[in-house]
Amino acid sequence: MKIIERELNIVKEFMIEGFTDPLSNNTLLNFITGSSKRIRSGITILYLKALNREINNEIYTLLAAGELIHDSSLLQDDVLDNAEFRRGQTTIAKQFSSKISVLAGDYLLTSAMDKLLRLNNKEILEIFQNCTKKMCTAEITQYFLRGKKPSPEEYIEICKNKTASLFISILISAAILSGIEIDNAAKFAENFGIFFQIINDLEENSAIIDKRNKITTAAGIFGVEKTKLLLDNYREEMRDLLKEISDNSYKKALEELITSYV
Repeated sequence: MKIIERELNIVKEFMIEGFTDPLSNNTLLNFITGSSKRIRSGITILYLKALNREINNEIYTLLAAGELIHDSSLLQDDVLDNAEFRRGQTTIAKQFSSKISVLAGDYLLTSAMDKLLRLNNKEILEIFQNCTKKMCTAEITQYFLRGKKPSPEEYIEICKNKTASLFISILISAAILSGIEIDNAAKFAENFGIFFQIINDLEENSAIIDKRNKITTAAGIFGVEKTKLLLDNYREEMRDLLKEISDNSYKKALEELITSYV
């Protein structure tokens, strides 16, 4: 997302502003600033700029909080999945222990809440409170479905709560702060979040981990061809929602991003 590279770098600056690393050798700091597409921030920035909205300090604070919540969830995922590597590095769970990984995840979550409190917006706090509940519930549901084949409805619900809920929470909160229409933003974020999770499940490394942990995802539920059709449907839904926005370089970047995932 070259077009918003500067903005994404600012998000990273807001993430580490006032951050104190409780782990040795700045391990947690390096984790949150390491290799990451920051796709949640990227989608939000592109969407707002497509609507000619400014990315101000409130928005950057919101995005930083959203990224920290995502990073917190990854530390929990690494424990649940017994993962050895994350972002090209040994996971904190393997480097220290699963207990430290969970505590580090909690630390990031409270760091995110600190940033959200700065926004002084009760509605946004409630949005993220509900979001974190959904994310945890989805992970618990998926854990107890290990070794079983979820129904298509169960799988999509897991994708919606586990992944899409954070996309939705970030984008609609940004919409609130920017004074733009919320419904279309929420629909776009939901479609992209589910779409993104399905794509992630199809990636080789994720597929290996899921197989090892006896987690059945899209290809095993729908079959390869129907999964491709499902992804095409989500792409089309997102393109239809973007038709409400006048043509500009940021809208084009969003459309290209949707198309680039195969």
